[in-house]
Amino acid sequence: MMRVLVPARLRKAVRSWFDSRYISVADHRQDIKDALWEVQTLRREVTTLQAEVQRLRTTPRPSEARSEHKQDPKAEEAHRLAFETAQALDRVLQNEVLVWQAIDELRERSCA
Repeated sequence: MMRVLVPARLRKAVRSWFDSRYISVADHRQDIKDALWEVQTLRREVTTLQAEVQRLRTTPRPSEARSEHKQDPKAEEAHRLAFETAQALDRVLQNEVLVWQAIDELRERSCA
């Protein structure tokens, strides 16, 4: 390795160029804190949504209560679509919980 004398102005210019291209440690930590806050907020929302899905699953459906009455085909189609949408949303929420669990594991590893 060779050492070379470098004028102070050039050294300052190079350092400021590097500083402008890379994020500081403090900024990086703040970004991580902000991301974790977002994850925790979303976790609370997902928990609320899962409780709502569970409540809706346990309540009796109007179609079961009035099964002897013939329903309108449009109403049956709307019910089917709503049910499929609820199932898809439930799968999405379960996947998000898995992602957040993985994030929690990574956070615990990085803190340890």
